[in-house]
Amino acid sequence: MGIYTLGITGGIGSGKSYVARQLTARGIPVYDTDSQAKSLYDTDAELRQAMIELCGASIYTASGVFDRKALAAQIFADRALLEQVNSLVHPAVRRDFCRWRESLSASGLRICALESALLLGAGLEAYVDDVVVVLADDALRLQRAMQRDGVSEEAVRARMQHQMSQEELARHGDFLIYNDEMHLLESQLDRLLARITF
Repeated sequence: MGIYTLGITGGIGSGKSYVARQLTARGIPVYDTDSQAKSLYDTDAELRQAMIELCGASIYTASGVFDRKALAAQIFADRALLEQVNSLVHPAVRRDFCRWRESLSASGLRICALESALLLGAGLEAYVDDVVVVLADDALRLQRAMQRDGVSEEAVRARMQHQMSQEELARHGDFLIYNDEMHLLESQLDRLLARITF
């Protein structure tokens, strides 16, 4: 039997990464697509070659390290390019995740998790058994994201505009976790793990 995979998603400032850290603390390995995607620009030869073909060799420094600022400058000037970059990065992330999960399964683990803000938009939902959606009200999400990233309310709201609404996310969730002052996170995680059958 394959390894049971829990998908974790939520909008900006919802606290999905915090929930992922809590699961890690409970012994459940979590694949963080955001941090992994950043490293894949350097470590995945297929992605590296495709990025050079799409954006030019200047997106890698003279020492061969991926230059995020150079890519950001190109994307800022050409929004269609962002979709093309995503169409290269998303398959690389899926390949890397599958390798990671297979190694866990081979070592005898029976549960893992996949954290992604784009879980429902990057073709990743096909790789999970159940989806956990982390929710918090917009005011709290704004406050968290502004503090965490040191950016203005307008900048956070602009990012929210590009994300799926909380209501829509919740409709796709098998489990909902409310990450706010009114709900105890620990007890919600206890209930979640008690309900999972794998």
